[in-house]
Amino acid sequence: MNLTMTRPEVYNLIDGERNYQDDRWNANSGTGEGWHSPQEWLSFIQDYTNEALHVGTRQADRYALEQQMVCMRKIAALAVAAMEQHGAPARKV
Repeated sequence: MNLTMTRPEVYNLIDGERNYQDDRWNANSGTGEGWHSPQEWLSFIQDYTNEALHVGTRQADRYALEQQMVCMRKIAALAVAAMEQHGAPARKV
């Protein structure tokens, strides 16, 4: 596993995860599946955060790191999906 990545490489991974999520959860089916409130998005993010923390407390870093970073990729993509649906305020300078 590559321990450092460029920002474009990271965004490419997030885009791939978003495509997977859309396919997995029928987000583009027109049925409304995949639409969630901010509260629900935060619950999904918390669940993956808890999973990553659990792995880190049960396994040595050499085993846990890859699983934790899988969760990190999913968390990043979930946050993107939430902002796609609900927008987000720009950072004020």
